Amino acid sequence: MKINWIIEEEDIRHIKEFVDSQSGKSFVKNRIAKNVNGHIPDFNRDILWNAMISCLLTTQQRSGPESSVTKFICINPFPLNLNRCAEQTNLKKFVEGTITNFGGLRRAKTIGDEVLHNFKWLKNGGWQEIESIAKVLVEKRGQSPQFDDKYIERKAAKIAIDNLKGFGPKQARNLWQSLGLTRFEIPIDSRITKWFNQNGFPLRLSAGALSDENYYNFVMDGIQEACNASDAYPCVLDAAIFASFDQEWPEDKLIW
Repeated sequence: MKINWIIEEEDIRHIKEFVDSQSGKSFVKNRIAKNVNGHIPDFNRDILWNAMISCLLTTQQRSGPESSVTKFICINPFPLNLNRCAEQTNLKKFVEGTITNFGGLRRAKTIGDEVLHNFKWLKNGGWQEIESIAKVLVEKRGQSPQFDDKYIERKAAKIAIDNLKGFGPKQARNLWQSLGLTRFEIPIDSRITKWFNQNGFPLRLSAGALSDENYYNFVMDGIQEACNASDAYPCVLDAAIFASFDQEWPEDKLIW
C-alpha cells in the first residue's frame, strides 16, 4: 500500500506565515546559517562526541536558553569531552559524577551507562561507520539541497538508532541536525506534534507513539511533503516552532 500526501493551499499558508513570523529570531537565523546557507560546518570525532552527549543530556530534561542542560553544554572546555573521557579508567563513574556534581541535571546514572556503551562501540569500529556517513552528509551540505537528500539523512539517523544507546528516532535526528549536516530529517517532539495538530495534519499526532520508528518515519514523510510544497526546509520549520516556545536565545547559547 502507498500513501499519497495531498498538500492543500491552507497547509502551505500556515507553514509560510508561521516561518515568516519567526524569521527574525536569532534561533531561526542561526539554524538557517548553520544548516542551510552558511559555510559547511566542521566535523571531527571531538565535535561528534560532544554533540552525542549533549543529545543524551536533553532527553527528558528542559533545554531552553536558561536551563541547566544548556549551561552545562556551553561550558568551555566541555566537561565530558572525548579526551577526558578516553583517559578514564571508570568512564561510567566519571560521567555520573560530573553530571551529578554540576547540579540541576537528571539521569546521571543512565547517561553514564549510555556513554560507556557508545564509547565502546565507537572504539570498536563505530567511528569508521560514523565518519563514512558523515563524509556523505558533509558533501551534500556543500551542494544545493535536493529533496532526495532526505534518504541519506534518514540512513544516518538509522545508524545512530541501531548503534548508539539512548538514541531513538528523535535524538538520532537531533544529533545530525545539531551538527549542521541535515535539512530534511528533524527531531519530532511534543512541540512539533502540537503545532501540526493545530495546523492541519490529516491525523491526530501522538508524541508518545514517535518512539516507534515506522510511525516516526510516516509522520516525517508528511512533514517533509508539506515543507517541500511550501518551499520551507523542515529544519527551519523546526527552528521556528522551537523558537516560538522559548524566550529569545542569546548569541552565546545558540547550540542547536
